[in-house]
Amino acid sequence: MRFLLVDRIAAFEADRSISGWKNAAMSEDYLEWHFPERPIVPGMLILEACAQLAGWLEAASSDFERWFLLDGVRSARYYAFAVPGDRIDLTLECVEAGEGRRVYKAESRVGDVRGASIEFEGRVLDLETLEAREAARNAWSTLRGEQG
Repeated sequence: MRFLLVDRIAAFEADRSISGWKNAAMSEDYLEWHFPERPIVPGMLILEACAQLAGWLEAASSDFERWFLLDGVRSARYYAFAVPGDRIDLTLECVEAGEGRRVYKAESRVGDVRGASIEFEGRVLDLETLEAREAARNAWSTLRGEQG
């Protein structure tokens, strides 16, 4: 099963930064058990949403030739919970770019409240090893609100 954890891409600057959001809905399967009677979005899924956002930044910056694959977390600090009904705003910026490697800093917020601050790293790989370029391009258009 693959969780797609970015619902909208709001803005991006090629090879530098990207922002978007995730809407937390009570109907998401993982909320049934995390936690019963007091559902919260797991912190690891916030991290995964940020890693997916990094993938979208790589893809859009490379005409859908590259993707980002997380392989290490340098730091992750969680300050507040996100619950069903929240819109989790995500911002991400590239802080180091080397040959085939990237380091990103990300932050999540719900309204004016900081939810998480995360720094992570990983490798850049050929998008087509994971998914067809055209499928990724179509998904990007949807995430940008360009279809209709």
